[in-house]
Amino acid sequence: KDELLADIDWHEENHMAKQTYIQEGLQMSSDILATSPADGRKRAVYIISDGKLDDANRVQAQLEDLHQSKPQVFGIVVRRFAQQTQMDQDAEATLKPLTTAPQDDH
Repeated sequence: KDELLADIDWHEENHMAKQTYIQEGLQMSSDILATSPADGRKRAVYIISDGKLDDANRVQAQLEDLHQSKPQVFGIVVRRFAQQTQMDQDAEATLKPLTTAPQDDH
């Protein structure tokens, strides 16, 4: 636990940007799944974020491409504190629409 808290502190002190952009990552995921053999395997995409997505309103084309491969899309908001903060709620609000049904379980 101490190591994890130390890592979180380091990342907060040495962050490269305060924004979170996902558009390119969704396109890369779509490209990977489109060129990978399905072989009957289930497909999953995990979106992990520590803040609200700043380009969530510009990813519709990437989501449509991604959904052609029929993956389950899960969203995970990483939070620092035991209690959910407004920042966590804002992150969830931008992430949840990108997940597949049932969204409340993802």
